[in-house]
Amino acid sequence: MSRSASASWAIAALLAGVIGISFASPLAKLAVHGSDIGWIGAAFWRTTLSIPILWAVLLATRRTSTADRPRERISWWPLLIPGVFFAGDLLTWHLSFAWTTAASATLLANLAVVIVGFASWLWLRERFDGRYVLGALLAIGGVLWLVTTATGPADHPLRMRGDLLAMSTAVFYAGYILSIKVLRAKYRAITLMAVGTLASSVILLAAVLIAGEPLFPSGMATWGWLVLLAIVPHCLGQGLIVWSLSALPASMAAVTLLLQPVATSVWGWLMLGEALGPSQIVAGLVVIAGIVLARLGSMRGP
Repeated sequence: MSRSASASWAIAALLAGVIGISFASPLAKLAVHGSDIGWIGAAFWRTTLSIPILWAVLLATRRTSTADRPRERISWWPLLIPGVFFAGDLLTWHLSFAWTTAASATLLANLAVVIVGFASWLWLRERFDGRYVLGALLAIGGVLWLVTTATGPADHPLRMRGDLLAMSTAVFYAGYILSIKVLRAKYRAITLMAVGTLASSVILLAAVLIAGEPLFPSGMATWGWLVLLAIVPHCLGQGLIVWSLSALPASMAAVTLLLQPVATSVWGWLMLGEALGPSQIVAGLVVIAGIVLARLGSMRGP
């Protein structure tokens, strides 16, 4: 497959993956609402229920050694790194909801775009021109517009704690994208997903127990939402994003992921009846325009 064809498939996979992960928030809300599990518990079951699916695919697709295609050799410790970052991403973002608005949490978490862009330029030698910077700023501005018009300001006395947690989310999210980008040069997407998800699950289990949240949900409806949360946003959404990073710059992937809050707003409107007015629609179009501009200004590193 030529480089252009590979990049085209990678862009399609990235966009499909973003649509997949955009279901995470609505499905988590449906699972938590009326149930006895909390937000950390929902994150734990998202990863845990994904483990048998991902490992079944991994074992079924292990390559046998041939002259032109050697068998994948796994070094376990590096593969745990994305899982640690992903667990930190889910944990800090969910905890931030207790002290700050969803708007602030979403905006501050998306500062990962800035971190990934700078780190990609500094360490991964990815190159982009002024259109990428302008497009990234435009997309971030669209996200800001989207979330601030959807919710009001917070007056919680511990607002700063929530904002700091959300900023920590951006650091973990950036670490996840960058570590996946580096490891994709050596490992298959399914290998990274299977091992990383196992690491995330162990960390989130410890977090649930420390927080004192109920571990097991009651009711078949809750289990149904949790299964969908594992399959759609995690196995399919994250899996496609991880696969796409073998052919796309990490900086471009980070900007494209800003589509997530736009798509999430649409699913919140359709699935949960959350209002979506003209202002949110225009904000979504601004984000899309910024992503297109950033794509035009991004280039593969050497």
